[in-house]
Amino acid sequence: MDGGEQGFRFNFGKEEAAKVEEDQGTPDYNEPAAEHVYQATPGIAFYTEEVAVADGVQLVKGIISSDEAASLLSDARVASSDLVPGKYEGGFKLWECSLDLCKLLLRQYRVEPQQLLGAQDLGCELQGKKVLELGCGHGLPGIVALMCGADVHFQDYNPQVLRRLTMPNVIANMERLPRPRPRPSARYFSGDWRLVGEHLTGRGYGGHYDLILASETIYSVPAQERLLECIKQLLQPPHGVALVAAKRYYFGVGGGMKSFRSLVEADGIFETSIVDQVDDKASGNVREVLQLKFPAAIHPYFL
Repeated sequence: MDGGEQGFRFNFGKEEAAKVEEDQGTPDYNEPAAEHVYQATPGIAFYTEEVAVADGVQLVKGIISSDEAASLLSDARVASSDLVPGKYEGGFKLWECSLDLCKLLLRQYRVEPQQLLGAQDLGCELQGKKVLELGCGHGLPGIVALMCGADVHFQDYNPQVLRRLTMPNVIANMERLPRPRPRPSARYFSGDWRLVGEHLTGRGYGGHYDLILASETIYSVPAQERLLECIKQLLQPPHGVALVAAKRYYFGVGGGMKSFRSLVEADGIFETSIVDQVDDKASGNVREVLQLKFPAAIHPYFL
């Protein structure tokens, strides 16, 4: 997830609302934007497990303990909290809405699950497209897009998440593809969304994307505002699309899909629609994917 004295547990199930502590004061989200290049670290093991991203499709994900996460970020609070505002944005945890987004990508772009790891070129509409995953963490939706032939930029608030988790995840999964399959490019960027947006538009990176992905990044109103501004900076008009996966409510912190959709519609730049919905009866919540796109009325201005 994208990037305070007080951290809090970041599960937000209905029964767990009482465990969410109040944040004290307004945190500073000032992690500078920077690009990172993968460098293997000798002697550091990368433990993995498989996770189902669709029926019949297993991707690899890294395993990082809470103690290791705290050590990497030099902050003991990370060992007991999934979110420390302004310091850590939950990137070492796998969030369930990211799996919903993986499934949706395969359905929307008509990729049969068994094709994803097969030897044949997929001929997918994503091939050659430019994709950005914001608040990527494990980066599984971005990895699905990469396997479908897109060039993908991965962003997370914390550079430690990119180096220790995202990059090894991407490499481990792409190494599973048979050799005839093309290897699109992947690049990695850290920093706060408001700084990343400026960085990607002003440093020769191209800066505009055909598809922007985000999972569980709208847990609070300030996070929603920062995410929307970043999407507005980076989505390519007139046909660019953003897919934001999240729970309808994040109990105790004020965010969720309902409030984010209201924010987007009040802003007036994008049209919105719910394109996927999972009723999670166990948690008493609903997981949804919101699509943001430019209104058709602007298309003639880009001919």
